[in-house]
Amino acid sequence: MALKEDDFFTDVWAINDEGKKIHPYKGERGDKTGLYSVNFTNDTNNYQGFTETQLVDAILSGKFKQRGTIRMLPIDYKPGAERNAFRPMLYKGKQVKDFGQSA
Repeated sequence: MALKEDDFFTDVWAINDEGKKIHPYKGERGDKTGLYSVNFTNDTNNYQGFTETQLVDAILSGKFKQRGTIRMLPIDYKPGAERNAFRPMLYKGKQVKDFGQSA
C-alpha cells in the first residue's frame, strides 16, 4: 500500500544523497504501524516506534544532537523505493542540532 501525504511528518526533514527533501513516514505494517521508526543506537535492527508527539519531544529535548536516525522518504517516492534512515536536519525550519541542552 502506498503512503499518502498525511503519512509523512513534514515539519521534520533532511536532504538525501540525490538532493531531495525527505520526511519521516509512518510505518505501514507490523508493530510500528502508524508510528515513525527512530533509532538512537548503531544497531540498524534496533528501531523503535515513536508517535509524532514522542518524536517532537525527542527533537526538542536534544536527543538527536549526537546521534539518532529516522526512516525517511521523499513525499513523491516511488513504490519499492529504498527506505533508508537519516539524521533529521530541520524541525519547523530550525536546525535539529540546536535544540536541547548543551553538552
